[in-house]
Amino acid sequence: AQCMTREEYGEYQRQLVEEMERDAQFAQRKAERATFRSHFRDKYRLPKNETDDNQIQLVGGDVELPKELAKMIEQDNEEEEEKNSVIGQLSNIQNLDLDSLKDKASATLEDLKQTAEKCAVM
Repeated sequence: AQCMTREEYGEYQRQLVEEMERDAQFAQRKAERATFRSHFRDKYRLPKNETDDNQIQLVGGDVELPKELAKMIEQDNEEEEEKNSVIGQLSNIQNLDLDSLKDKASATLEDLKQTAEKCAVM
């Protein structure tokens, strides 16, 4: 600092601040990716990774995922829920035509309605 002019010293300080901000952003991104990986490790019951846990703790432990990653996880969860539903399970059965089943079900419902209208007791 003794050999530098004020301008040089100011430039040096500005560069140090920029470097610290860059390092903080880089650590934040690394923690976001570690959180993303941890989510999938939990989901698929895989062993935890100490490196990911350390990266998350390094930035404070409370990491919020970027919108794009959060959307990916949300879409993945929706797909899993759909696959686990009754219709999702039926669609996995080979040689099963859901459209024909829907048509048959609606035709049966219509027949029941017509029969109910003709019935004198009801």
